[in-house]
Amino acid sequence: MVVLAAVLALGCDRSATGLQPGISSSCTVTLSGAVTGTYDCRPATTAWSAFDNTGGFSFAVISSGARPGIATAIVWLGEPTTRTYTNADSAAQADLSVTTSSNQSWLVTVGQGSAATGSYSLTFTSVVNNITQQTGKGYSTEGTLTATLPAVASSGATGTITLTATF
Repeated sequence: MVVLAAVLALGCDRSATGLQPGISSSCTVTLSGAVTGTYDCRPATTAWSAFDNTGGFSFAVISSGARPGIATAIVWLGEPTTRTYTNADSAAQADLSVTTSSNQSWLVTVGQGSAATGSYSLTFTSVVNNITQQTGKGYSTEGTLTATLPAVASSGATGTITLTATF
C-alpha cells in the first residue's frame, strides 16, 4: 500500500483543521474494557492503490507513559465508498492492536493466513477523493470504526477491549 504510506506521510500535521487532502479532518478513538481512555488519532488516512485495486484505512496513536499504543490497518478490494466494511467481507484484511507500556496486547487479525481473531466494523458516511495520482488515490473520509479486540494471552493481557473511533 505505497499510496497509503504516502498519504500518511503527507497528512501528519495534527494541528491542521478542515478538509486536508487524503486525511480525515478529525479522529478520536475511545477504548473501553480492559484498557480505557480517549485519544487523538489524527491523521486517519484512506487510500486506494491502482497496483492491486485495494483500498485501505489506517491510523495510529503513539504509546507514551500511560497512553497505550494503538494501530489500525484495514484493507479491502476496490475503492472506498460510503458503506460498511467488516471482518466478514470476502478478501477482508485487518490488523488492529492495542499495546500497553507493559507490553500487554489485544489484537484483531483478519485474512493474514492464520485464524481470525476479534471483529471490526468500519463505516464511511462521507468519502471525498482529493488526491489522484497514477499509482492511486487519497481520500478525506468521515465515519466510525468499532472493534472488539481479544487479549493476546501470551502477553499477559486478559479480557477484551472495545475500540470506537470517530473520524
